[in-house]
Amino acid sequence: MSNRSNFAIGSRDSRAGVVVLISAAMLLVCALAHAEESANRLASNRLASNRLASNRLASNRLASNRLASNALAGEKLATVRLEANGETAEMLNTADGREVYSYIISCALAQNTRIEADVPDAPDTAPPDTIYSCKNGHCVFQGAIGLAEHWIDRPLTKNGQRWITACLLSRVNHFGVTEIFSMRGTAPSLSVSPEEAEQYSLQEGAFYGNIFSEDTDAPLDWNACRGKDKAATPNRGELEMRDCTEPDPNDPSHTVCGFKYAGDCGRIGAFSPRPACATFDSEDGTFGDCLDDESDGPGPSIKLYHQVITTYVRP
Repeated sequence: MSNRSNFAIGSRDSRAGVVVLISAAMLLVCALAHAEESANRLASNRLASNRLASNRLASNRLASNRLASNALAGEKLATVRLEANGETAEMLNTADGREVYSYIISCALAQNTRIEADVPDAPDTAPPDTIYSCKNGHCVFQGAIGLAEHWIDRPLTKNGQRWITACLLSRVNHFGVTEIFSMRGTAPSLSVSPEEAEQYSLQEGAFYGNIFSEDTDAPLDWNACRGKDKAATPNRGELEMRDCTEPDPNDPSHTVCGFKYAGDCGRIGAFSPRPACATFDSEDGTFGDCLDDESDGPGPSIKLYHQVITTYVRP
């Protein structure tokens, strides 16, 4: 039996008021816990433009699929019918690889777009067990956020690489559980409604980097900084199950999820050290121009990240 995976791209008509969580698949994941709330949102159509996301991606799975992700970035995702290259086929032939790929597609493509692949050895699965579905060796990976829709037609741009990285990092969960949070950033697809901003008001932190680096021998370029509420009341509300912006007590240069810890995103108090991010839009609740933990200030070696996702949870 062949180990090669065949791809197809499909689309569905979108209808106003349907976009509540990041995808139809994730809607199933969260339906039991938030059924009444979700029904109210659908009925009122208040949160149709939201970009709420669920997270349970494991950082070790993300790291172990680095080579396949890099190969994927150098090619366009799909035409009408496209056979995957060897590296991508290898990625899809493992459960961990399919999970990482499903999050990549969810971050990159819009909700009305999906990628289908024939993966002969993939067992049947569907939400809530996975955020993708497979049946009889045919797997469907659903788009959701739409941060790099150009990837369908051409290789992933550097900006796209950074947006998808920020999206993936924000969705890693140290505890391996599903939590709903609000993703915010300067990309149009990350805009939020006033209702979402009010409901998801606790600032966790921000994520940025580029895991698609061509230098596969270098450390992973993944960074996180801590938000004001995570710093002040780390166990308040749903912050308790979101620890990827917390420094690791055994290695303060990294977070408990293994990301490079850049410090506090903004100034917490009068005597706080240099913040990780130079700008904060108080209206949108987004950080920008963020530094990695090795950047000490302006100079030839400074590395600024403009593609930043700031995350919030409910009290």
